[in-house]
Amino acid sequence: MGEAAEQPKVDNPYRARLEVLKRNLQDEVKELRNLLKRAAEDVGDKKVSWVGKTANRWHDEIEGNRGRMIREIEKLIPAVQKKIDSCPEKVTHAEAKMIQMDLRY
Repeated sequence: MGEAAEQPKVDNPYRARLEVLKRNLQDEVKELRNLLKRAAEDVGDKKVSWVGKTANRWHDEIEGNRGRMIREIEKLIPAVQKKIDSCPEKVTHAEAKMIQMDLRY
């Protein structure tokens, strides 16, 4: 008996979705970094919007939290990349159809 003909392969829809997720995360991290930076700059250290001991404490606290938040969010990007790397680039048409059905739910 001859070997079964290899089925044609198509792009893996799960991998494609993960790649979109990664790009979106990268954009969101940039946006969040800028937003948090502006918030911290507006308060404390003789700024216009709010000054004084409480403002200085708030400024110091948001600076620390800003760094921690960004570091934690940035951990998501390599985690998504690791998942992308573990997915095959191409799958059979039947596999792609099943993946698409799973992604709907």
